[in-house]
Parts: sequence; C-alpha cells; structure tokens
Amino acid sequence: MSNTASQGRPKRETHLSVLLLTPVIIWSTVFPLSKLVLGAIPPTSLAALRFSVGSVCLLGYAVYVFSSQEVFASLRRRWKTYLVLGFIGIFMNNFLQNLGLNLSTASSTSLLGTTDPIFAVLLSAVILGEPLTKRKVLGLLAAFIGVYFVTTNGQWFTDWGQSSGNLLVIGAALSYSIYTILSKQVLHHEEPPIVVAWTTTIGALGLAVVALILDRGQSWGTLTTSHKLIIAYLSVVPTSVSVVAYFYLLQRIQASQAAVTLFLIPVFSIIWSVALLGEVLTPAMIVGGVLIISGVWLTMIKGRSAARPKALDEGHTTQGLGL
Repeated sequence: MSNTASQGRPKRETHLSVLLLTPVIIWSTVFPLSKLVLGAIPPTSLAALRFSVGSVCLLGYAVYVFSSQEVFASLRRRWKTYLVLGFIGIFMNNFLQNLGLNLSTASSTSLLGTTDPIFAVLLSAVILGEPLTKRKVLGLLAAFIGVYFVTTNGQWFTDWGQSSGNLLVIGAALSYSIYTILSKQVLHHEEPPIVVAWTTTIGALGLAVVALILDRGQSWGTLTTSHKLIIAYLSVVPTSVSVVAYFYLLQRIQASQAAVTLFLIPVFSIIWSVALLGEVLTPAMIVGGVLIISGVWLTMIKGRSAARPKALDEGHTTQGLGL
C-alpha cells in the first residue's frame, strides 16, 4: 500500500464517522422538541408544516449545489421513483406513526417504532442481496434488547395499548425500511440532495392535503416565540440536514448497516433528556445504552472497507462532501 493511500484513509474514516453520527444525533432531538409544541399544533399539521418548509430548503440547496437544470432533469428521469419514495417514506411513515401514537401507549410506540432496522436488514438480504451474517444478526438482537431496556427502564410492561395502534406503528417502521431499501437503489444513479428534495416535496404535499382534511377547524392554540423557533428547527435541521447526511451514508455502506445506526437514537435521546430536562440516568438506561452501542458496533465493524470500493466502482460521487 502506498504512503498516500495510508495517509488518506484516516481522513476518510473520520468523515464516515461524522456522517454516521450526524443523522442520529439530530433525529434524537425530534421527539422531546415535538412534545413541546404539540399542545399548540395538531400532529398531522406539524408534520405537514415541517416537511413543507423542509422541502423548500432541500430544493433550494439542491439547486444551489447542482443547478436547476440538473435537479429538474433528475425529476424527469425518476419521477415515478420519487413519487413512490415520497409516498412510502415521507407520507405513509409520518401519517401511520401519528395515527398509531393516538391509539397506543407511549412505551409500546417507542419500542415498536425501532423495528425499522430489523425490517431493513431482512429486506436488504432479500432485495439487495446483502449478506445476513451471524455478526449482523447478533448486533441487531443486542441493539433491540438495548432499546427495550432504555424504553421500559428495564421493567417488563404488559400495557401494549390497542393492537390497531401498534400495527400502525409497525406499518410506519416498515414503510421507512422500504424507503431505505428503494433509496439505496436510486442512489446508484442520482445525487442524495436531489433524491431527498423531490421525495420530501412529494411527501409534504400528501401530508398537507391530509392535514387540511383532518385538522380543519382545529385551533393551533397560541404559538409563542419558543414554539416558532422549535418548529423552524424541526423543519430545517432534522427534516433536511440529517436526511441528506443519512442518504450520503446510505450511498457508501450497506443499507442494513445504515438502518441499524438508527438504534443509536434512543442513546442520544437519553443524553439530551439528562442534559436539558434533568431526567435521572438509571442503571437500566446505562445497560441499554451499552447494548445498543455494542449491537451497532457488531453490525458496522465488518463491511465498511468493502463497501467503499464498491460504491466507487458503481460511480457514486462525493461532490459537496469533501470525502
């Protein structure tokens, strides 16, 4: 191996690590911040507002980086794909999740919502042919058990809410898994910011229509300056920045590995809760966090070096990332 190659590897590894942590850290802030504004705005309207503003930001960013000609050329080439992705990954995921939250308990919703990576690993093996190794399965199980400890504080609970609500939450997780798998395929040919921009725009249109129907006549309450700032943050950072980072990650590693990183969200949520809300860190949460991190490590430790050359061979670009 040449000296140049050996010197360049740490930098690439550092960039990939940052890319790995950015989405989950940002997404871990969504739930606590959303709770602060849901008293002033209905859930479906909040989702519609978030993704509508986010889509404008994403389209503006895509045009700035790649030009309007390239952005709209991609739409002409892939409009059917973007329609499916926007409907499944943005509209269905958020709509089913909101319905499920209203029909189930908080604990079961939090736990069942983390089935997304499990579905993604299985679908990746079936559709993309990604190997379902023993290490990957063990990592998946460890991470899921860790999420259970974090969600339930290490105690068994029997109140699972209504089965219909749980099924809706599982359906939301499945829809995002399908979104991840299908996005992996289109990312072989299109740039992540463009893919995210169009799928978010299509999903936002669907959510806006549903919000106008379901939330018609409902009062949004009194939106304070704090509410507006939180909504602005939720509309731009988790909806735009983190998704683009996740898609760049998805472009460079296996879809199953990218999905399993989502198990890290509860770990960072605990950190936010302790630091910002003063919540107590229990032994069960610590055990759960260790299991989650160990599970993600088991899944990610192999395949990263192999995934990078494959991505380069398939013509993936690194424009705008500095990788």
